[in-house]
This record gives sequence, structure tokens and C-alpha cells, in this order.
Amino acid sequence: METSKRIFYFDELRALAIIGIVFCHASVAFVLSGVSKSDFYISSFFDCFRDFSIPIFVMLSGALLIGKNDSFKVFFKKRLSRIFIPFLFWVIIYIIYSSAYITHGFNLSSAIDIFFGTSSTLGVAFWFIWMIIIAYFGIFVINKLMQFNANVINILTVFAFIYILICQFSLFDPYSSKIIYFVSFIAYVLIGYFISSNDYLERKISANKLVIITLMLSIGSYFAYIFSFVVPMSVSHDQFITLSYFNIPILFISVNVFLFFKFLSKSKYSLKNNKIKKAISTISMYSFGIYLAHYVILHSLRMNIAKIIDFTSQSPLIWIPLFVILTTFISLIILVILDKIPILNKFTGNS
Repeated sequence: METSKRIFYFDELRALAIIGIVFCHASVAFVLSGVSKSDFYISSFFDCFRDFSIPIFVMLSGALLIGKNDSFKVFFKKRLSRIFIPFLFWVIIYIIYSSAYITHGFNLSSAIDIFFGTSSTLGVAFWFIWMIIIAYFGIFVINKLMQFNANVINILTVFAFIYILICQFSLFDPYSSKIIYFVSFIAYVLIGYFISSNDYLERKISANKLVIITLMLSIGSYFAYIFSFVVPMSVSHDQFITLSYFNIPILFISVNVFLFFKFLSKSKYSLKNNKIKKAISTISMYSFGIYLAHYVILHSLRMNIAKIIDFTSQSPLIWIPLFVILTTFISLIILVILDKIPILNKFTGNS
């Protein structure tokens, strides 16, 4: 999630990933309202944007940070201060909001759950903070190993692919503990560095053709995932079911989406409209802030709209995008305002 020198296709990926995560959280109420609904496939389609969005965020960290030779102090001071200071600010906001509208009074257990990103709580999205901190420790170790032998990155990347393959066949359970689960994302860190720095395909095939190939593979594999696995499995088990992040289909979708934007930036199809590029860069720049802020904003929107209309009985094709647009827009407005206020500008996560 770090950005030093801005690479526009990284901005595109980061903007896509954060919007994908908002789509997921905006879809939760719809997918949980019943798998027997005729439009369940629509809410599933939106909800599963998360399945490639989280890997892309982690892959971007690998693409940007592997190869840096900073000292331990410099490396972590730079990253952890930008992550943890905004995180603590938003944890306080979430606890205040929860105390006012959910627990109706301060509840220490609820506050701890929010802080640690416990599932099924208001702070459910905060698990990512702890995972990315562990990933940063992994990146630092990888960088130190590369100083002794540059080829170590290739060996580790091979192991990353093998690890996901092992998880695919249930030979190892990355969910056996939270620490193992968080450490497992280092596989995506390594894969992100590998596909961003490797230009083997571009030496063999033109970028214009690679854009079309990776676009077709991205869309085709995602549709296959939704309509061949998620929807039928959810219906047959009468509950919403998706694959874990450490699975070949999820890896395949994530890698192809990443490569699509990489090749797009080098092709004749690359985005030329400066206004759209600026909007994408703005969303990217505030992506971490949006991640921290969006869930409480979305919760407030749903709570207030539910007083007027039962939106879960309405079309998810309309309501989910509407929630995403409103949540993203409100998050951006709040973050831009905070960014203009001394001291408070430290809490926006602006990269």
C-alpha cells in the first residue's frame, strides 16, 4: 500500500481494489438475506470483488517494497507510522459510534473486538491492519535475505506458488490460527513483486495483445468462479460460500487482473483522459483512508436508509452500486476535509 514514485497502473489497481472492498461490504446484507432469491447471483457477483481486491492490495505492497534496502528503523518508522496513526484515530471513531448506536454505552469487550478486527463486529475490516503489519515484517526479512543473495527472491516465489497449491488441495490449513493466516499473505507479497518486475511475456507478445488476453482471462475466470462455484455451492448448502484467498482460482483471477492493468499501461489502450486519471489517482491516494473509514459510514447509511425502506428486498443491481457510490463519495469528502486541517491530516492515510 506504499507509494513512493507514483506508477499510474498501481494507482488503477489500488483504486479498483478499494472499490472492490466497498462493493463486498455493501453486498453483505444482500447475500445474507437469502440464497434462494432469484437475484442472489447479482449480490454474489458484487460481494466476491473482495476475493481479488485483498490479494491485489497485498501484491502491490510486494511490488513497491521488495528490493528496498532501508534499515529496520527507517523501514518501519516510514510504514508503521502511516498505518498505525490513522488506524488508532479511526478505531476511536468506531468505538464512539458503536457506543452510541450499537452497544448503547461503552463496552470494553466490543472496543477490544473493534481494535483487533474481530469478525461480525463493526471493526471487521481492521483485521487487514494486523495482516499488513506482519507482511511488512516479512518484506523486511526478504529484503535482508536479498542483500546476501539476489536469487533468493526467485526461490521464495516458487515456494509461494507451491504454498497456494498445497492449500488448494487442503494439505495445509492457513486458517488454523490467525498468525498463520496473516503470515500466509506473504505468498501474495512475493507473487506481486514477481509479476510486476518480470517482463518475460512482454518480450514475446505485444502489450496490445496481452491486454486483450488478460482481460478475457480475468472476466472469464471471474464469471466461471461465480457461476460454476459460488452460486451453485451456496444454493446447495443454503448459505453463502466462497473460496479462501489461498486457492488457485482466486490466485488466477488476481494475477490476471494485476497483469491486465500492467499491460494496459504499456498499450495503445492506456487511459488518456486526464480528468479520469486524476479521479483514479485521488481514490488511490486516499485508498487506505477509505478502507479505514468506509465501514462505519456504510453502517450509518444502511441503518438510516433501513428506517425508510427495506432495501434488502429491493434489486441488488441498483442498491449495491448506490451504497458503494455514496460510501466512497462520503469517505472521500471527509478525508479531503481532514487533509486540509493541521494535525487531523495525519489521520487520513494519504499516500
